[in-house]
Amino acid sequence: MKTDLAKSIAYCGLICGLCFQGSGCQGCKSTNSRCDVDLSDEGCFQKNCCLKKGFDGCWQCAELSACERGIYSLGNFSKIKAFAICIGEDGKDAFIANISRNEERGLSVEKGKDYDGKSIQAVLKMIRNPDYPVL
Repeated sequence: MKTDLAKSIAYCGLICGLCFQGSGCQGCKSTNSRCDVDLSDEGCFQKNCCLKKGFDGCWQCAELSACERGIYSLGNFSKIKAFAICIGEDGKDAFIANISRNEERGLSVEKGKDYDGKSIQAVLKMIRNPDYPVL
């Protein structure tokens, strides 16, 4: 399961394997993406940028911390940007291990749930701290 989750990480850092779309979509790196942003007329800024630069994801980009385009338009309150930063700093395996541990403890990455509305630094603490309080 954790290997599948690591493979499902989108260019932006979103974990497609935990998306509400479920098994009907394997994410933006697959041929059956159902992501509204990816399927929009403009397409996904993060995906297009990564493809142009030959990156597996935004976590490989030196400009990530300053990027506020596309799905990172929430600036310092972008949980998905925090995910990409975490992957860049800790690696995919550690990121997925921490997210999976938090999911088992009841913290959800779903839209509108536990990681939303928090600063990037707060999200990074949530991901990395096995004792982060679950409310």
